[in-house]
Amino acid sequence: MAFLRNISDRFWGLVSPRKTQQRRDKPFKALPTPRKSVPRSSFNPRSMSPATRVNSWNMNPTSPSLIDSDDLDRSLTPTSLERPYTDFEGDTLIDQLMEEIPEEDAWDANEETIVVDDGDYELNKAAHDDIAERKRREEEVVELRATGWAEDAVFVYQKVKLRGFEPLMPKSWASDFDMMPSNLFTNHRHEAFIKPALGSNFRGTKALKALLELGPRTRDSIISKAAQRTPEDIIRRGVWSYLKWATTDGKVDGAWNLPILAFESGPKNMPTAKLHSNMLARLSYMGSQFKDAFRIRSSVERDEDGAESVEPPSEEEFTCKLPTLYGVIVSHTVMAFVCYDILALWPSLRMVAIFDYGQDDYDVWNSLAVAILVIHCRNKMMELAPMLSTFSSGTESDPDA
Repeated sequence: MAFLRNISDRFWGLVSPRKTQQRRDKPFKALPTPRKSVPRSSFNPRSMSPATRVNSWNMNPTSPSLIDSDDLDRSLTPTSLERPYTDFEGDTLIDQLMEEIPEEDAWDANEETIVVDDGDYELNKAAHDDIAERKRREEEVVELRATGWAEDAVFVYQKVKLRGFEPLMPKSWASDFDMMPSNLFTNHRHEAFIKPALGSNFRGTKALKALLELGPRTRDSIISKAAQRTPEDIIRRGVWSYLKWATTDGKVDGAWNLPILAFESGPKNMPTAKLHSNMLARLSYMGSQFKDAFRIRSSVERDEDGAESVEPPSEEEFTCKLPTLYGVIVSHTVMAFVCYDILALWPSLRMVAIFDYGQDDYDVWNSLAVAILVIHCRNKMMELAPMLSTFSSGTESDPDA
């Protein structure tokens, strides 16, 4: 019996609730997690330079192991690419596009664009924006006019070339584009060129943000090698999307309006002469539409005998000054702006600027150039809208349709 009583006592001691209560009464003494104090740096004012921001960070590696940079797979980084632009005779796509334009008409507003780190931007801007530079630009304008460039095309050329040296956007947009230099924004809305005409700032900033992503998306399409996402298609759709916002914002997207901007694109193996001839034919057709819309018709009058007399048009053949037409030619990652004078005796294309989305350092400046051209075309379409409202004509169809 004593043996059974000992077993009973041991079992009761094992399941007794008193034992659990005794454990609960014990104070909880968990050791605190050791923390290493990090020396706090003095407050630094906000700077546009990424280098300044990175230097203020206290970064500790999550793993003590060392990683050899040579072992990293860099094929997935859509930065500046080694592009097989050098073709059969060693000429690049850029050179080929320039060769299709007569020498006196082959200008490039993007030729001397200077790309620097944000922190060094103000210093480089001050070094290049001097009296000699302004004088040289004025001489350039005189030379453009002497070769027969229309005032409208000269304005676009200078506007593209001066991006980065003058305000382009409203000050209220600065918080949405904090990576851009502060001198690109202005408190005076009338001085801002890239802005909504009738719509909201929200849609305007959203459209510009999508345009600024065009470079990485273009280079990513080269890496992914998707059949439906070729570089030229990405650029064409991106520019078209921004044009769609601009014309909708200005309420000039109706079927009654006539387009001022045309698109032509092709892969890198398509001859640039073919792209050039296609764009020339497209702009020639658009020019004929403007001539028909604004041509002064001959008036027919009857004399006393009932005979008809035709009064010829006045010296001004058109009711208003016809606009300069523009085209965007895209070959792989290379994009070119061209202009076309409707009233020229010998129809031809003039090269305004040429860009390469294969170079990541130029993404922002390339997209700002696109925005300048598109906004200019929208503003011109708004000027012509009252006179075109009665002229019904189909517009340039969506290239993705």
